[in-house]
Amino acid sequence: MSLLWLFPAGFLALAALLLPLLIHLARRSEQRIIDFAALRWLSAKPRPRRRIRFDEWPLLVLRLLLLALLAVLLARPALTGVPDTQPRVAVLPGVDLAAAQRAVGNADAQWLWLASGFPKIDKTAAPQGPQPVSSLLRELDASLPADATLTVVVPSIVDGLDPQLPQLSRVVRWQVLEQSAAANKPAVIAAPELQIRHDEVGRQGLRYLNAVTSAWRGPKPETADDTIAFGNDDKLHVWLTAKPLPADTSAWLQRGGRLLVDARTPIPADAQRAPLWRDANGVLVIEQISTPQGQWLRWAAPLQPASLPVLLDADFPNDLRAVLQAAPTPRRALAATMQPNTGATPYAQPATELGNWLLLAIALLFLFERWWASAPRRRGQA
Repeated sequence: MSLLWLFPAGFLALAALLLPLLIHLARRSEQRIIDFAALRWLSAKPRPRRRIRFDEWPLLVLRLLLLALLAVLLARPALTGVPDTQPRVAVLPGVDLAAAQRAVGNADAQWLWLASGFPKIDKTAAPQGPQPVSSLLRELDASLPADATLTVVVPSIVDGLDPQLPQLSRVVRWQVLEQSAAANKPAVIAAPELQIRHDEVGRQGLRYLNAVTSAWRGPKPETADDTIAFGNDDKLHVWLTAKPLPADTSAWLQRGGRLLVDARTPIPADAQRAPLWRDANGVLVIEQISTPQGQWLRWAAPLQPASLPVLLDADFPNDLRAVLQAAPTPRRALAATMQPNTGATPYAQPATELGNWLLLAIALLFLFERWWASAPRRRGQA
């Protein structure tokens, strides 16, 4: 354990130590002249003192010490290498807490939720929603002292995993608790919702998109004339018209919006085109358009079976959904097979700042100085 200064320039404030000295010297030189009738005509002058003498030097020392502590506070002292061997137990939200406490049985450990911020279990309720387990494990490992042991309690099926097995700097006790079959049910990913704007020619393709959403078991597309602006930014915008993209749609595209346009929609001259989906016969169905303003998808031909025979294929709804909604990366696995490895380089731990203790000492010293300066003894002398 060693002491360091995070802001050594704060010691420049020690120059303020001259203030109490100057104040005490100035108050010492004050003299009050009192006239006496018998001595009125005498012209004797008071003999000056030949050496400096400080009155009430204990009060002066208190004030000098108070200013010195303020300078030390500005310099931000901190301790490194503070020993911390308290065990930590991280519980993934969704685990039965009582069962976890029975399984671990460590009353001296600090219990944390394996969630953002790692809140303490005895102070907060279980966080809701899915958790990025692998990322949280790496973050927790980086924030803990090297000597602290870590126990992680997870259910038998874990969501929120990365493709790579976590590698930590310490050996982790991986406690797996069995859970009910209902809790193991994977989340269902909703099909894309379509919001369509069209002209008279584009209206002819609506029947095929309506059939697609029916096969997806999703809501019916919201359709309107191309003079009506798009409304819901969370849906997939489909532009079935020969008109250029509206300005508000281009701005929304720059913010990450999803867009599918008609084959008749003009594209910028500097756009890059790349084939994205071809049917079984090699006919291009959808291409990707890339511009500095963003990326979107474009039908390679009008939505008619004569130009796009794939519209009549039985697998067309599933193939279109795979293009519009890429399959998510697998994030669900058996917890027994996902115990983190060890061998990662230990992380440098942040220094423990002493600011709070210094503030307490300064406050107490200031109160003592005020009491000393206004004590009855001093009032009697005045």
